[in-house]
Amino acid sequence: MSSEPGVTIQTFTNLDAEHLTLLLEADPSERIIRDVFTHSRAYEIHTGQALTGVMLLVRPNTDTVEIADISVNRAYRRQGFGSRLIDRAKMETVRLGLRRLEVGTGSTSFGALCFYQTCGFRMDRIERNYFVNRYAHPIVENGITLRDMVRLSWRLELPK
Repeated sequence: MSSEPGVTIQTFTNLDAEHLTLLLEADPSERIIRDVFTHSRAYEIHTGQALTGVMLLVRPNTDTVEIADISVNRAYRRQGFGSRLIDRAKMETVRLGLRRLEVGTGSTSFGALCFYQTCGFRMDRIERNYFVNRYAHPIVENGITLRDMVRLSWRLELPK
């Protein structure tokens, strides 16, 4: 749960139409979202009764947690709800005894790249042709055909 009155963050286990609608803003493939969901720990953030955002966390390997999908309702963007979800992902990473949280986003997703960096993520690598090889139809964002994924990570820094 969140400490702010009226704002709650909790896990959910049933991917309903409202969750799916939000997640389709982050990933245009319902098939991929449903597949990721079956292997994820899913979080939702509510403001009062309104679903404000969702996040799917997966464990791609033994030492990393990955934000596979994250989306905030357009009416609630730029109000700190995405940052709250990121903070929850960091808390989950630490709770699991891990030090690395990873996220991938499109090379043309300029807003997302800026957002993740303001949340403490650093760029790690580029997966060339990720979107070209994974999606049947081209994705155009900011007037550019999306091809590559930028991978970013946050690492828990331990005191020296």
